[in-house]
Amino acid sequence: MPRLVFAFAILACTSAAADEVKLSPRHVSVTGTSVAKVQPDIVVWHINIRRANKDLAKAQADCDETVKKILEMRKELKIKPEDAQTGYMSVQKIYDRDAAGNQTSFRHFQIDRAVTLRQHDTSRFDAVLAGLIGTADVEVSYSLESSEYLALRTKTRLEAVKAARKKASEMTELLGGKLGRVLRIAEPQENWGGSSYLGNSNFISSAPRAAEPDQAPGTFAPGAIEVKVSIEVAFEIE
Repeated sequence: MPRLVFAFAILACTSAAADEVKLSPRHVSVTGTSVAKVQPDIVVWHINIRRANKDLAKAQADCDETVKKILEMRKELKIKPEDAQTGYMSVQKIYDRDAAGNQTSFRHFQIDRAVTLRQHDTSRFDAVLAGLIGTADVEVSYSLESSEYLALRTKTRLEAVKAARKKASEMTELLGGKLGRVLRIAEPQENWGGSSYLGNSNFISSAPRAAEPDQAPGTFAPGAIEVKVSIEVAFEIE
């Protein structure tokens, strides 16, 4: 008999806990959103080096030589050692294919290597770009960051909470009700897409060439990075 009482007690506790999670029948759920903008102060350069040769050792040597050139150029570009990083490396066998797309004879080995440089002085954007695309046959793209992003996002999140409460209060009072306790608050999972707090990734070059007219010195305008936060809140209605 004691076992039955004990089991009943467990079931009662479990049921109470489940009811606690459920929202009250009298509640209002809203989403508060706040948007802020910040000037980017970091340029992140993404450099991809691709070399191909039937001799794997030769392809590797050519790739390594280009990586060394870029890393040696770091001093000239005034980029600190900790802001230069070599990334992934892949080695592939490339084959020719017939008209039907079937693999035929071996063509060459292909080696891809990535290097990332973080430039903290955006005023030197054109100088760094010219240095990169003039050094070797590489692919270059860049994205923009702000060193103030995390602090600004924290502030923007609180503004989103205030917006949610204001919206819920106005809606409830208009219908003759009054906000009660907070039942739930959540920040939806954000789709980072690789770099949410970055600007758009911009492809620059696939071969060494001179800077184009719109990349002339003094023409780089980074704009602003948007920081947007949404918060979901549910309040009980008294």
